[in-house]
Amino acid sequence: MEKFYQYINAVPMPLWLGMMFAPKSKWVERGSRSSSIFMITAVHYVMAIINAIRQDQASEGQTNLDLSSLEGIRQGLSTRQGALAGWTHMLALDLFTGAWIYRQCQKLNAPSWLRVVAIGFTLMTGPFGLLIFLGWRWLIAGQSEAFEE
Repeated sequence: MEKFYQYINAVPMPLWLGMMFAPKSKWVERGSRSSSIFMITAVHYVMAIINAIRQDQASEGQTNLDLSSLEGIRQGLSTRQGALAGWTHMLALDLFTGAWIYRQCQKLNAPSWLRVVAIGFTLMTGPFGLLIFLGWRWLIAGQSEAFEE
């Protein structure tokens, strides 16, 4: 499980770094639009959640996965398998969001500091990086339609 954790963290890192520091690269441009990359991260999540459910079944004799209460979420994430599934979920969605921010920065000719900060915070804190970008877009770029492509 530790190797899978290291793997899922390392695989998208070239794209993250490219979006921040090599934004004009054709490889980065293609990668930011590649359905394959996002499908791979989604498959990793599916693998992790199936593993968490299987481990829950093996230890309890039945699946106790409860996503309808805070306590159920806490219990599900308190196992190694549950934490890995949650982390993989965040990585997949953060990468998708980071790529969208990258493409929007390219489209809007945003300053490089914004791209680096917004994508960096998206990598590390997810929604906070998105909030930085959307705030800039709303305040500076004057575009209120946040998800308009």
